[in-house]
Amino acid sequence: MDLIEVRGDHYQIGLQIGQATASKIAAVLSPKPLSPGFQKRVAALAPVHERAFPHLFAEILGMAVGSDQNFEKLLAWNLFEQTGCTSILSLGRGGFLSHNEDGDAIFRNRLTLVKMHLPDGDTALCLQYPGELCGNAVSVTSRGMVFSINFLWPKQFANLGYNTNFLARELLGAPSLEGVQECLAAWRPRIDAYHWFVYSRLEKKALSIEVLKDRESVVQLEKGIHLHTNHYLHADARDEPQEEYPSSRDRLERLSQFFTGHATGERAQLALSDHKGKWPICRHGGEDSWTLANISVDLDTLKMEIAEGPTCMIRKYFTASV
Repeated sequence: MDLIEVRGDHYQIGLQIGQATASKIAAVLSPKPLSPGFQKRVAALAPVHERAFPHLFAEILGMAVGSDQNFEKLLAWNLFEQTGCTSILSLGRGGFLSHNEDGDAIFRNRLTLVKMHLPDGDTALCLQYPGELCGNAVSVTSRGMVFSINFLWPKQFANLGYNTNFLARELLGAPSLEGVQECLAAWRPRIDAYHWFVYSRLEKKALSIEVLKDRESVVQLEKGIHLHTNHYLHADARDEPQEEYPSSRDRLERLSQFFTGHATGERAQLALSDHKGKWPICRHGGEDSWTLANISVDLDTLKMEIAEGPTCMIRKYFTASV
């Protein structure tokens, strides 16, 4: 797993990420120009996001310049890319987050761990996809916040609204669980939907947040084990019409069979390496994508252990912290 460290204003941060990951970005972006339909969609969404997040536009522009890519194409990449994942959050003594980052085969061996020293003095440690804003995988911040994110598939989205890649990057500046909720509430409606596990070390509390088109379903989590894949689970959200995604339901059902007593990190790794069933937790391609990386975060120390590859094949982890 490559680790890069960047600092400066938002443009400089994007520029340094683009320079360091230029070959990875070139490998995943199509050389073809955007289709007229995509160009029209980007033209509609771009001013909405630029008005709300001019600093993040600067980061994408910096990435485009640093990687020698077309800005419009990189912006489109950030507006429409989605990934699916499996998350385990254990609260209480020895608490941890354990997460399989799943996605398309094109991202295999192309993820990067980015340590950002932000203009306001904060630091964020993020697993990053090539060419994308940080925040849309697993992240830890110097404010003691831990984030994991999984996409959701409701049938109803806003035609014009805010994209989760931008929201996830903006959340890295949140000082508290309340700040996370205020940030999400400020940017509605949404053109896509995700779930967050968010933990605050300072508050010693965690939230499960399922995002819908024009609202958020928020549950404060108790001590114990909490699981999430890629469909709505909360009582006030699970009746939301959503696309059929059998992998998500199968993975969640299989996960629950691993945790009948006290949860440990070792047990979580075993669960995230599991291959049973038609739609296994540890994914090796085919119709249902790849497990690209496995990440665990100690909720007491905020240390992250991370390695690329399907979880069952990982033998050595890289350790990093903010």
